[in-house]
Amino acid sequence: MCTVCGHFSDADKDSQDIYDMLAKMKHRGPDVHGIYTDGQIQRAVNLDQLNGTLAPSRIALGHSRLSIIGRDSISQPFRSCDGTLALIHNGEIYNYQKLRSLLKKHHRLTSPSDSEILVHLLEETYDGDLVAAVRRVSGILDGMYALAVTDGKSIVVARDRIGKKPVYYLTNEGVTYFASEKKALWNGQDEPKRLLPGHLLHISPAGARVHEAYQLQMPQIDIVDFDQAVQKYKTVLKNAVRKRLTGLEESHLGVIFSGGIDSVLVAKLLQDEGKRISCYCVGTKDSGDIQSARAVAEALGLDLKVWILSDQEVMALLPEVIESVEESGLLQVEVAIPMFLAAKMAEQDGIRVMFTGQAADELFAGYSGYNQVVHSGLLRLHEKLWEDLNLLYNDTLEREDKLTMAHSIELRVPYLDLDVIRTAMRISPALKISGPEDQMRKRVHRQAAYELGIPYEIAFRTKDPAQTGSGIHGLIERAVLRQSGEAEEVDEELVAQNWSNDKGSLYRYPPNQDGYGHAKVRAYLEGLSNEIRQRFIPEFLRA
Repeated sequence: MCTVCGHFSDADKDSQDIYDMLAKMKHRGPDVHGIYTDGQIQRAVNLDQLNGTLAPSRIALGHSRLSIIGRDSISQPFRSCDGTLALIHNGEIYNYQKLRSLLKKHHRLTSPSDSEILVHLLEETYDGDLVAAVRRVSGILDGMYALAVTDGKSIVVARDRIGKKPVYYLTNEGVTYFASEKKALWNGQDEPKRLLPGHLLHISPAGARVHEAYQLQMPQIDIVDFDQAVQKYKTVLKNAVRKRLTGLEESHLGVIFSGGIDSVLVAKLLQDEGKRISCYCVGTKDSGDIQSARAVAEALGLDLKVWILSDQEVMALLPEVIESVEESGLLQVEVAIPMFLAAKMAEQDGIRVMFTGQAADELFAGYSGYNQVVHSGLLRLHEKLWEDLNLLYNDTLEREDKLTMAHSIELRVPYLDLDVIRTAMRISPALKISGPEDQMRKRVHRQAAYELGIPYEIAFRTKDPAQTGSGIHGLIERAVLRQSGEAEEVDEELVAQNWSNDKGSLYRYPPNQDGYGHAKVRAYLEGLSNEIRQRFIPEFLRA
């Protein structure tokens, strides 16, 4: 995992902005750093060594590395053998060893890195059209990534088709900037834009233009037998976990753990692979997540680390969490806190890679709101699952990437493996939920978990949503209201903005009531977010 950033200008400009952007995202890549400026590359183990050393440039790329595959001092950018291309990459390419076999023998590989494979694949494909080259190569990649490549004339930035790795961009006064996190781009004038999953951003003298690259294609429904569905799903899920262990030198792995079936199954599969794992759970003293996590960990012999969150801690946590996720919506913050603290515990244990059970609900109709969708028919449910899967980047994947990367930890998501997605969406929705009254849901998923060794009472246990299961919702309300007091007036403009910042999240956690969350809490979070954003704006641009 890494940081990527860069700029494109029609004329030479100060390259100090690249150092500044990397410094604002230093948590994402603490190990080694590299900066490309118009064909020249400078590298350093300590980022401060690059401060003030960068020549003005038209094209600049910046990279900071969190070493996962190839734990050594090799840094990006990588160059093509002919010197034409330079590439930076954030993410993991799971089929990189297979792709290595496609390369011509003359390539001089300098590392075991999956990223170096990319620049040579592009070199063999590039014929002067950089967009076409990136589009062709992205179609054969199995992984999560945000990458940028230049041929000295333009830059192409690409994002994986699921949207696991974030990348944002903006244009100001004729210069286009891009970065892994929005905080590196905040200037008080322009709102960073998101590069959508499966798309390319081409930055050239003609401007910044977005192109579609490679999108997920919905497969046909052709698995209608329950036993067949369970067996096929078990196979691809086990392979997905193994794939995410390929080339991994880490001896100690973490799991974001709630005691629910999704994270439990991931932990069990890692355990079956002989990995040393620790599970991390966060909640209030009497929360359902803590109680179920402890019971499950004892039943399966899992190492469980627990953080009991108190009223006194939550106020100090709110600024840290909002700064990390770059979101202020109440529900976004509530869901973020348990993962932020889980990653913090893992960082203290020296862990660099964590696994999560995210996305099983979208694949197998896990949320209670899907019961209402079934009233409109099973076809509508199937369509809704696909829609939600393709929107995961918006209010889930980007948030979770930033939360773990805030602690220099890479997050891996087996349920978002391409083969798992294709198999799950080939399964008839009638096998996932039996009807509007089915409160269990995720039938194929639960049966697979049971057959893979999860006790029946755990595999078929229902679970509360993250913010209520952890007890965070009530904790934040009590803490903020205690501080603000009853007499203080509410800024309705801040409240409205906070509601809009919760985006589509609320539909996941019915009952979806207009009154979810106290107005004072929403106003407080939005005001806090504004203060944080102001801190990241360069001093000479501040109002």
